[in-house]
Amino acid sequence: MPTKRDSPEATSRMLLDQPGVSFEERLRQWLDAQTFVGGKRVDKQPLPALPAHAATTVHQVKVSLHGAKPQVWRRLEIPSAMTLDRVHAVMQTAFGWHNAHLHSFETVYGQFGAPDCEDWTDQDDESAVTLAQVATAKKAEVIYVYDFGDDWRHDIVVEKIRPAEAGVAYPRCTSGKGTAPEEDGGGIRVFNYERAADGTGQAGIDANALTAALTAGRQPSQVTS
Repeated sequence: MPTKRDSPEATSRMLLDQPGVSFEERLRQWLDAQTFVGGKRVDKQPLPALPAHAATTVHQVKVSLHGAKPQVWRRLEIPSAMTLDRVHAVMQTAFGWHNAHLHSFETVYGQFGAPDCEDWTDQDDESAVTLAQVATAKKAEVIYVYDFGDDWRHDIVVEKIRPAEAGVAYPRCTSGKGTAPEEDGGGIRVFNYERAADGTGQAGIDANALTAALTAGRQPSQVTS
């Protein structure tokens, strides 16, 4: 029977009550032991190794723009062994972003982003980590945040992990709804207000056209500020 994990509060008390250790060191240990995922502080877990099957499987994920009303989402099939820097490129294409701002992936294994971007957050190198490592099973969730000002949050939820089909080019889009926001649109509240005002709803998307863009191998230009 698996042992029950301590709550974040219990872990905090244990770290902060260590005898013979300075408060600053205890605080550093406490911060290092936790991470943020979707605005919630959670215990940070050790990053697992790349599964042996990852080279031959795909992750079917539903990616939803957090807070959008009506929903804006894309169902994507992404190679399990794809590194997060390339998943970033997929997210940019799938939602029509222009890579004009910083981004990060929030996971229970820590935050990942571009290693050469000057930022105030403590991020690990996204190019050294794969989707299979941070989304290990069905229902696993990863948060992709783009533009820390507008704070566009994309909830990536694993629906299936299955063998790749012979002759199919990945990544691909199989379905989706909703027109994504424009660059520098002001955030989700502004987006929802404008959609309510002009009466736009949950329009469908051209999955084939989006797949063509995804498989074209377009890489976003490097963001430096």
